[in-house]
Amino acid sequence: MDKKNVEIRDLFDFSTLSGVKFSPSGAYAAFVVSTADEKKNGYDSNIWLYDAASHTCRRLTAGGSDRISYWEDDENLILTSARKPADKEKNKPESSFFRICIHGGEAQEAFTVPERVGEVLDVREGRMIFRGSKNMTEDAEEADKKEKKGYQVFDEIPFWFNGRGFANGRRSVLMRYDFASGEVKQLTHPPFEVGSASVSSCGKYVAFSGSDLIGRRKRESGLFLLNLETEEIKTILEPKEMSVGQVLFMNGGQVLLTHNPFHDSHSNSLPYRYDLINKQLIPLKDENVAFSGVVKDGDKIYICHDHYSASRLCEMEKDGALKEIPLPSNMAVMSFDVKNSQVLFAGEAENGLQELYAVLDGKCVQVSHINDAYAEGHHIPALECFTFKNRAGIDLDGFILRPHGFDPDKKYPGLLEIHGGPKARYNAGFNHEMQAYAAAGYIVFFCNPRGSSGRGSEFADVTGKLGTIDYEDVMDFTDEVLRREKALDEERLGVLGGSYGGFMTNWIIGHTDRFKAACSQRSISNYVTKCLTTDIGHLHNLSQMETDPWQDFDKFWFHSPLKYADKCKTPTLFIHSDHDFRCWMSEGIQMHQALARFGVPTRLCLFSDENHELSRSGRPKGRIGRLEEMLKWFDTYLK
Repeated sequence: MDKKNVEIRDLFDFSTLSGVKFSPSGAYAAFVVSTADEKKNGYDSNIWLYDAASHTCRRLTAGGSDRISYWEDDENLILTSARKPADKEKNKPESSFFRICIHGGEAQEAFTVPERVGEVLDVREGRMIFRGSKNMTEDAEEADKKEKKGYQVFDEIPFWFNGRGFANGRRSVLMRYDFASGEVKQLTHPPFEVGSASVSSCGKYVAFSGSDLIGRRKRESGLFLLNLETEEIKTILEPKEMSVGQVLFMNGGQVLLTHNPFHDSHSNSLPYRYDLINKQLIPLKDENVAFSGVVKDGDKIYICHDHYSASRLCEMEKDGALKEIPLPSNMAVMSFDVKNSQVLFAGEAENGLQELYAVLDGKCVQVSHINDAYAEGHHIPALECFTFKNRAGIDLDGFILRPHGFDPDKKYPGLLEIHGGPKARYNAGFNHEMQAYAAAGYIVFFCNPRGSSGRGSEFADVTGKLGTIDYEDVMDFTDEVLRREKALDEERLGVLGGSYGGFMTNWIIGHTDRFKAACSQRSISNYVTKCLTTDIGHLHNLSQMETDPWQDFDKFWFHSPLKYADKCKTPTLFIHSDHDFRCWMSEGIQMHQALARFGVPTRLCLFSDENHELSRSGRPKGRIGRLEEMLKWFDTYLK
């Protein structure tokens, strides 16, 4: 079979997996497969079924907008779907649920909840406990009147949130739905904002985190206990000394919780066990890991965490120590579940596309083949993974992706990609964007500098240092790649990145001329405006600086790439979205206009009705347009 090169439009040809969920007995599991759909400029999401006896997978639904809600029993799955015309309304005040039998037949409407249902926490004894949302400032009629008058009223910060839009006055609340009467009862009330929540095995209690949100969102949050029989709420831990993150009920009156240190933005969550009977908060063994998922299986707790450029699945011992479940090196885990010690996860093997994997007899086995045809029909060059030492003597992860048909005797242009965060990290899985650049004739290289996740809190700490040690690491990495790869033309290098990677791109072009073209996406250019316009500015960005513009304006300006715009010479493309409330579009506009002011070739692409997630979950046509603009820009200046 003739293989093809990876192209930008291949976005429509492969799928992603999510939402792995075992049935009550563990005989089956369901998961969601999503694929970009060009015709509707959106995504098809359908539910697939895994059979634990045969270790095979098959598609269960074809609704195109199906999501798993919960297993009713081992044979019936409850799902949400936009199968009715009213379900397609963006702000409809109800949620429709459907039932499908895994042995065949179409999904049938099961019930409708007269509220917008978020996470379903527990279903038993004729009722459903779920997370919903309420507006504390006005009723729907008043809100509708203001919308028709063309204005909004804001009296909170943040008043908007990326991906959710205007959030002023909206609070996450706990609710109960009665199947017999069809009635919904609100169990918590604004101004309280519910965070993580978990229902006890007896179904009598809900443990949840949260705090009152009055005027300004705080980092502090406490632990609370709701008695579902009496509806009494007890405060277990006051929202003063801690910032409670993940909450998970354990057996024997124990609650597992994580504490996110609220004095900084880089530290990993610390695990604790709270004994509800003896009223004791017990710190567990500090493994200094970044939790990316936690599930319960009987008496056992399993977690997933970042480890260098890969993921680790672990069973948590009673003292918090982690017992690792062996996975292939460089495996990345996206979603997982455990039932009766069966481990199942959606993941990416090294340079591989997403598939479902099971841990069988101590070995990791691929049990789905959803993307096999795409992988077999395309040239997917091998990824070189390596470690190198930076100037401080610290080992860092690096990656090089070369074009198909690579000739070491030729010279190739290169692209340095920088991830967001900064507390994030690149893994070794299939990356469509990078593969498309490689197929277009570029050597693509990327790394996980200091500030990245997966190496502990100290490694992730770039507080007050943005643009210094992380910049050094990225430059050291570029030098290392040039040393390793003689075919890389150092006179034809480009740099690109998004969010924090956009900040770093802006910073680089103001501090070196070694790159001949750049693309800065959803970036940060001015930390004064960044911390005062965006949804996480007053918390995340202020803590990154350890001060504020009034106490130390010079520090904010020092770490702002805009300060160095008069030094820039690199032709730079800016990409932003007008609904990006994480890095407001003013950040890209300021840097773009500054470069134009100083005569640097520059271009701004502003995507309408897209947000900070354009490159990951934006509408497909926008994602393709973004990649086309970027490749055209680099081809102009590097080829």
